[in-house]
Amino acid sequence: MPAYHHRLSQFLVILGDVFLLNAAFFLAAWQRFKDLPFFDTPYYDYYVQLWFILNLLWLMLSFAFRTYSSALKPEPRQSVARTFNVFFGHLFVVLLLLVALQRSEQYSRLFFIYFYGGVFISILPWHFFYLRFLRSFRRRARPLRNVLLVGEGAPFDDFVQLVSRNPELGISIQRSFRSDRAEDFKALESYLKESSSEELFVALNPAHESFAKLYRLADRNLMHFRALPDLGMPPMKSLRIDFYDDLPVLSFRPEPLQQWHNRWLKRLADIFFSLLLILISLPILFPILAIGVRLSGKGPILFKQDRSGYRGEVFSIYKFRSMVVNAESDINQAKTGDSRITPFGRWIRAWHLDELPQLFQVLKGEMSLVGPRPHMLAHTEEYRDLVDRYMLRHLVKPGLTGLAQVQGYKGEHDLPSMEARVRADVYYLENWSLWLDLSVIIRTLAAWRN
Repeated sequence: MPAYHHRLSQFLVILGDVFLLNAAFFLAAWQRFKDLPFFDTPYYDYYVQLWFILNLLWLMLSFAFRTYSSALKPEPRQSVARTFNVFFGHLFVVLLLLVALQRSEQYSRLFFIYFYGGVFISILPWHFFYLRFLRSFRRRARPLRNVLLVGEGAPFDDFVQLVSRNPELGISIQRSFRSDRAEDFKALESYLKESSSEELFVALNPAHESFAKLYRLADRNLMHFRALPDLGMPPMKSLRIDFYDDLPVLSFRPEPLQQWHNRWLKRLADIFFSLLLILISLPILFPILAIGVRLSGKGPILFKQDRSGYRGEVFSIYKFRSMVVNAESDINQAKTGDSRITPFGRWIRAWHLDELPQLFQVLKGEMSLVGPRPHMLAHTEEYRDLVDRYMLRHLVKPGLTGLAQVQGYKGEHDLPSMEARVRADVYYLENWSLWLDLSVIIRTLAAWRN
């Protein structure tokens, strides 16, 4: 029964997606061609092919981004973030196909504006509100799964608390037994013969003497066996188990950017937005800033400094020079009221215009628009042993802006603020989505505007 309800929830989400996608397609076609004899034109066959490709591609990307895996424990925001990735991935792939196959002239640009506008304003809200409804319904409805719990220690207590805190899981613990009490274990054997429960959750490590016995006991009583082992690690929401032949391998840290389609999608977004910003700022803003830096004092227009980059590799970061040339620039970070900062440099730093040359590094692939800000080599050496998980921030390309920066952790720092920065950077690493990138960019622009 639990698997049935889970599959039904997934099916309804897929069905809603297909309905809204096709509604957007036919409404866009009607709006664009309502005054034309569309069915009598040679373009009709092209749009039939396009209809098939759009549907197939949406389903393929949705399964690749695991959009439909949220129905077991509904998390609306996570689902919207994944759907957002699918939306932009779909848009990029379709445009790429049209250009590569030289079919762009056969299709109306206005049709695509109508279509993707309709998809955006329908499917994203559909995912959000459907999962909100599903979670609310499961909280009020009777439990879908009656289970038995056997075990001891922290996993036992944690599972009891989890079920009580999350009624949307649809789980009811029909009865629990402590494996460290002999009388409870004997009572379990007789209770199983009369129980209507379909699942047995066992909060024991596989090496425990009772683990194998409980596994066989579940088999004899036609129950699904679920293990709740104590891994001796902090809670991990995205623990993954792979099998190398018969050997299970556990991955404890979720890293969405390890998946090729996420890296590809982020890289496409970096290329598009960095190129757009370069084309906007290069003709006017770059010459003005270059002249201003040159007039502010002796020294090069661009400041170059080695920083810690992707996977800890050293790379050179470029900025418009905002300080007088000095021997301490690689050791001492700029501070409020720093006498090394020129008047013009103070102005461009206030507006973050000194960072604009890094757009070319984003386009080149050394950096990303959003990611942990790259630190000076001296700071990396100082904090790598002081701050827990500090080096994990280097598993993502350094960014022009980052989650830590929009949360207010920028400029001067001490140990507590550095710990807060690293927490934000690790959160970004473990929860990346295109939606998260977009929200960071919007918050960065809002802060810049203010």
